[in-house]
Amino acid sequence: MTESDPAAIQSAELDYETARSLSASTDSLIRQAVAANQSVSPEILYYLAEDSDLAVRLAVAANPSCPAKGNLLLAEDPDRKVRTTLAAKVANQRPPRRGSVAKQVLEHLAKDQVVEVRAIISAALKDVANADPVIISRLARDVEFIVAGPILEFSPVLADQDLLDIIASDPVPGALAAIARRSYVAPAVTNALVASNDTVAITHMLRNGNAQLQESMLDSLIEKSVHNPAWQEPLVYRPELTERSALRLAELVAVHLLEKILARKDLSPEAVRKVAHVVGERLRQQAAVEGDQASDQKLEQRYAARLEAARARHEKGQLDELTMMVMLLVDQPEDIIIALAARSGLPVTTAMNIIESQTPRAICALAWAAGMSATFAKELQVRTVALPLDKVLQPSETGGFAVKESDLRWQLQLFGVATSGAPAKKTEPQSG
Repeated sequence: MTESDPAAIQSAELDYETARSLSASTDSLIRQAVAANQSVSPEILYYLAEDSDLAVRLAVAANPSCPAKGNLLLAEDPDRKVRTTLAAKVANQRPPRRGSVAKQVLEHLAKDQVVEVRAIISAALKDVANADPVIISRLARDVEFIVAGPILEFSPVLADQDLLDIIASDPVPGALAAIARRSYVAPAVTNALVASNDTVAITHMLRNGNAQLQESMLDSLIEKSVHNPAWQEPLVYRPELTERSALRLAELVAVHLLEKILARKDLSPEAVRKVAHVVGERLRQQAAVEGDQASDQKLEQRYAARLEAARARHEKGQLDELTMMVMLLVDQPEDIIIALAARSGLPVTTAMNIIESQTPRAICALAWAAGMSATFAKELQVRTVALPLDKVLQPSETGGFAVKESDLRWQLQLFGVATSGAPAKKTEPQSG
């Protein structure tokens, strides 16, 4: 090793005196190499954490050997890149014990003014059972959904009372839906979600079989589903559904859901007979009323203006995957469908039919036709139709689609789509 070779310095085993001498070099590249070397003693890294050169501080922030006190200095660094780099590092370390300097580092990062920093910490702590309750509480109440959402949906640290307080506090949009998707939602919390009148959150709650719903509340939601059609299908599958409520549902739900009520295995023969009678009557009425109406054409006319606006955004590169993912996270199903239609060139009704089919391969084919990634396709399956995880078509080991392109094209053909051309190209957001 020569003392003028940064690459050699970074990879060498440096003794204390050599490292101290090199850390005082006037050459910032030499100091940066020392700062990135994991064999350097903690006190030297602490010294370099206050270096005037940004690249040196960035190297210290990424170095796992940096002591907690050095990390605490960096947590208050004026440059956001340093704090973001530090957040990415501590996010991969074990949760600190209470009262430690390392905990102070997390506290600083959890209230950083930069959203990206807080989001990194939130993603790291979302499913940590022994995470600090104070930090979790702060993140759960963050003003940005990308920070609060993962904690609200997954953190085991939040108690029912925490969730009730958050629901009552008029939280960030999407927060109540995140709570409704938790792995267990107690009756008190489901009652509060219903009382909030947040229709999106209630839809997610109904889709969640682990959300505990009282029978009286279920009956009330069945009646209200006339004005909230998105609730009807999840209501059909609710585990609390009684024979009486099944009969009432058969009188109210959309025609395409009637057979799904009959398909339930927990209804008695007498209940099945009564429901079948109601179903038969409604199907006859439906046939008489609808005839051969061109419903698809009406739908296309209804969404024509929004589709044109989405196409304009796509042409400007403003409908990229990150934007689409945010739409999924805050639960904007119509916007997602219209955006997919705009990116893929498909009619809105075709995109709707593919989503409503709840077929994993077809949904992946729609995402592929729109130029989206396999990761987005996975989230599309989970978020739009709430497919169980064991039914979701996951990306391949390399991150691509797990089915052949020919199969994706065939899936589209099943919905009347010509697939001779290539899928839409991915677009990235424009700068400025």
